[in-house]
Amino acid sequence: MKEKLRLLLRKPAVIALLIAELLVIGFALAAALRPAAAYTFTADQWENIAQESEIGYDEDGRIGVTEMTDGEDILQTPSMTLPKGHYKVTLDYRYVPSVWEGGVERRSCVYFASYDAGTVTGEKPCVNVKKQQDTLTLNVSDYSETVRLVAHNDGGIFTLGPVHIEQDMLYAGACVAGWLLLFVLLDAFLLLTVPGSPVRLADAELCACLWVLCAVAVLTCAPAMTNSGALQGADWSFHLSRIEGIAQGLREGQFPVRVYSIAKDGYGYAPSLFYGELLLYFPAVLRLLGMSVQGAYHTYLLALQLLTAGIAFFSLRQIFRHNKTALVGSVLYMLSTYHLYKIYWLSAVGEYTAMAFLPLIPAALYELYGERPLTRKRLRRACAELVVAFGMLLQVHLLSLEMAILATAVFCLMRFRRTFSNAVFFTWLKAAVLTVLLNLWFLVPFLTLMLSGDYNNMYTGNAENGGQIVKNSGLRIAELFGWQKNHNNLGPELLAGGFVLLWCWLTLRAKEEPQQPERRSIRLGLWAAGFAALACWMSTNTFPWQAVGRIPVVGRILVAIQFPGRYLSLATVLLVLAAMCGLAALRQVGYARPVAVLLVGVSFFGAALFFRDQQADAAYLGDGGQLMYSEYKKFNMGWYFDGLYLPDGASETQNGYESTAQVTTVEVTSVEQENGVTTLACTETSGQDQHAELPLLYYPGYTVTEGPGTAFKTVNGLVGVTVPANYSGTIRVAFREPKRWLLADGVSVLTALVLVAAAVRRRRTGKGKANAK
Repeated sequence: MKEKLRLLLRKPAVIALLIAELLVIGFALAAALRPAAAYTFTADQWENIAQESEIGYDEDGRIGVTEMTDGEDILQTPSMTLPKGHYKVTLDYRYVPSVWEGGVERRSCVYFASYDAGTVTGEKPCVNVKKQQDTLTLNVSDYSETVRLVAHNDGGIFTLGPVHIEQDMLYAGACVAGWLLLFVLLDAFLLLTVPGSPVRLADAELCACLWVLCAVAVLTCAPAMTNSGALQGADWSFHLSRIEGIAQGLREGQFPVRVYSIAKDGYGYAPSLFYGELLLYFPAVLRLLGMSVQGAYHTYLLALQLLTAGIAFFSLRQIFRHNKTALVGSVLYMLSTYHLYKIYWLSAVGEYTAMAFLPLIPAALYELYGERPLTRKRLRRACAELVVAFGMLLQVHLLSLEMAILATAVFCLMRFRRTFSNAVFFTWLKAAVLTVLLNLWFLVPFLTLMLSGDYNNMYTGNAENGGQIVKNSGLRIAELFGWQKNHNNLGPELLAGGFVLLWCWLTLRAKEEPQQPERRSIRLGLWAAGFAALACWMSTNTFPWQAVGRIPVVGRILVAIQFPGRYLSLATVLLVLAAMCGLAALRQVGYARPVAVLLVGVSFFGAALFFRDQQADAAYLGDGGQLMYSEYKKFNMGWYFDGLYLPDGASETQNGYESTAQVTTVEVTSVEQENGVTTLACTETSGQDQHAELPLLYYPGYTVTEGPGTAFKTVNGLVGVTVPANYSGTIRVAFREPKRWLLADGVSVLTALVLVAAAVRRRRTGKGKANAK
């Protein structure tokens, strides 16, 4: 082994690769060790570039626009020499915004400009109206000696004092660790797959498939590798704001993060209590290390597509026990039109993340319901796959979980004899118990809020009209199989795969003595095609959703799907499986290769059409500040998000939340918010216990951390505190997990540790038995 490794290290290609890696790490290390670039400019050093506005000094010595005026660039700093990297810009300012029609406040911003093309990213983070000092993040793409900081007045009074610009060296250090980790993983992959490696996998065909899978995953992410790529979809601002909200929660010491304290202009918002986001902790940690929120999102997207390709290949290989069949199916799945539609046209992070784990379900079902004998190893594998699949669906997208449970339940009832056999039934029971225990840390808060009846906005309409609303949102049959520009359809590759299975069924079944493998493949394909047809029907406006909505309890849950087109994610998985069943049947009669080439060719053609139609111009949005006001021309609340998870009673307006009922009965001196803590300064003079209402949306967990009194939910859906009689001073309120939630956290952690210990023990026992032999 050592001699083979020594010989491998002498090959020119290996030497060149190692030199390249060392050079990259060396340059990254040099950038991390050099002194941080830093500049400070005083108010009188700002340069006047206004064309229409009159520039002057305010009473505090700041320079800028001192009277209400229209928007334009007003000031810039002298030129700076800035290397590539991330920069923290600390501003001292005063901003009194004017308003758009309808009363929506404007938002002023600062940004980097340069005479050298391509050296700055173009993000324009807005300053916080509630503060007079703010720290914003800006990025430089390449070294430049002509960078200036420009102040843009969007409308109103905007004056600036000293500004400090400093390079974020934490990110530079993280880059060194990131490159090192990347090269370790790359080298490990090469050692496992390249010819001549002493530890290369024995299956050469498998090695080639892994290379193709990586290439397809990178191709899937190709549009995201451009500036602002993958951020044109309808939901991009919501999901990038989730990443920013999780990162901020981690900074404040929340773990797990339950409430985004800086969301909704400081009122706080808690999608985390209703919407699993376990995998988003990965880009959030990258954000904490200094990476831009867009860079963190793109890294997440690439990592997830690699994971999706791996899971799809693993699942199909387990079913068909054939590398090339699994590879063709993985390519069809990765480049399927609906998969790309969710990534780029909608930026539906939860849904396309769920699609990474959906293929595990048919793989597990094949282990439990296939024709091969049930063994302890197969039962254990099926249980593990079910726990991972349903557990991760719970953590990334509840509606995908709902669809998967519904489809699986129908299948299990149709195969009820096998389902209720001892081995299969107890495997399902074990998988269900483990899934619940591992995810109890999320389920307890989620069920607490859902069963309270205080958060009902996530449902579509009421029991009477919810189903009709869903039906009206369904696709038309022509859209399902059409070529509309947004590609919200099944795509040509899946239709071609369906025809392959149909041809096999019509021709191969006519043989007098069909071979057993052909019969099994066609039977499995027909099961998959049948369920895919049902999923397609449920995605259209011809499905009787209005009748479903009238079903007591269950109907209300099912119509929470909002858009029935989501069922195409199930249809995509099932049609890929059906196509591969047809390909597996053809493999027995010798026609598989040309059909596989045809399917892959159509898949690449469909992806090319999608990428052509998807390309769109988009501004590069910055971190924090600009995300907060990305839709400020419509809504004046930081991170508008949505209204799904608001407490009942909360009245959302363009400029905050209205208190329709009077709650505050004490004299309030000030209310300040910093790092997730709200500080109330007040005085009670009536001699009786009174109340004060805070600018915080109420979620269970808000508590008084300093001072007297208790927190409660007001009739306005906000946080209120009791103020004792004759009290004068400060009361601090922050979010702290209730004890029962902490207990659930502990149960989930303990369950994970027990499973890890059991796996390690089983592995050691297996090695011991092997050595004994």
